Amino acid sequence: MFLERGLPFETGRSSEGELIISFQTPLTFENAAHIWESATPLIAGNDSDSLALDLSGVAKVDSAGVALLRSLQQLCRRRGVRLRIESVPSSVERFLEYFERDAPTQRQPALPPGSLVTRLGAFLIAEATQFKEFAGFCRTFFIVVARSMNHPSRFRGREILYYLQLAGSDAMIILFLITFLLGVVMAFQAAIQLRQFGANIYVANLVSLALARELAPVFTAMLLAGRSGSFFAAEIGTMKVGEELDALSVMGFDLTEFITVPKVLALMIAAPLLTMWANFAGILGAIAVSHISLDITPYAFMHQVYTALTLADLAGGLLKAEVFALFIALVGCFRGLQTGMGADSVGRQTTSAVVSGLFLIIFADAVLTVLFYFLGW
Repeated sequence: MFLERGLPFETGRSSEGELIISFQTPLTFENAAHIWESATPLIAGNDSDSLALDLSGVAKVDSAGVALLRSLQQLCRRRGVRLRIESVPSSVERFLEYFERDAPTQRQPALPPGSLVTRLGAFLIAEATQFKEFAGFCRTFFIVVARSMNHPSRFRGREILYYLQLAGSDAMIILFLITFLLGVVMAFQAAIQLRQFGANIYVANLVSLALARELAPVFTAMLLAGRSGSFFAAEIGTMKVGEELDALSVMGFDLTEFITVPKVLALMIAAPLLTMWANFAGILGAIAVSHISLDITPYAFMHQVYTALTLADLAGGLLKAEVFALFIALVGCFRGLQTGMGADSVGRQTTSAVVSGLFLIIFADAVLTVLFYFLGW
């Protein structure tokens, strides 16, 4: 039973002797200083090794209230008192999640190196944990997008156009150069073999099919992973270090809707357009080689491409590009949100975003290729 003691909260003890502080006023800027001044001597004179904060009577919490709870936690830690929070109202759960997430935790000692099996097991467990967290992040993203479908105004159009320019138009020149040279190399390599059979004209078939179905979407995705995926991770990581994400959370913004959705949508719009641009550049490079070295006119080359390439081939490549873009953007944002509070963590997560993005590109490409094969596509 709580005892009234003329304080801005009620106090009492459990049957085990644990000190209980029951707040009856909002934990806001107006009350934080008074509560701190009253609670500090009470905790300092407490002879129990545990303290419970009952928040059942708290109707509102702001950033000052979170700072108050943090200060009480640090005071208890210095005095060796175990602190727990109970009876949290649903209206303040969001702030308590922020408090618990950012609370300093005791660093666990590194495990001594063990056998190869031990290290392999630890690696697999860590990767499984990372995959589970990424799957949860993806689930949250799809839920937010589905929820926003009924409110199109929640899609931030200006931000989508901004990232579309960064990921799309700004990458066109370098992508053109890469795929143009890719077309040149493929045409030369194909000609070496086909020339033995007098089948130079089939260089057009080989180059166009390889570009449309495989190489154009893969090379485009790799470029996006290196440019856009790393940019997303670095931008979000810098915001994390500068505590901008914390400020957005405290102000009530949904980070997935505010930060992640515009980036993902922009990349998914840019990827198929860039893939078609890569197809054009690669075929143009092959035409140049064929006209100069293989005595194939541009008209004959394009006629052969027209007979060899179908809409299904183009659609398969564009579908791959969409899947690649989705993975690249999601893993870039995910790694950015995983950034710690040190500047070196930004670099590590940026590198991790590129590596993870490239792995997911190859993995998704293998799965989709096998799927298309069994579907006869």
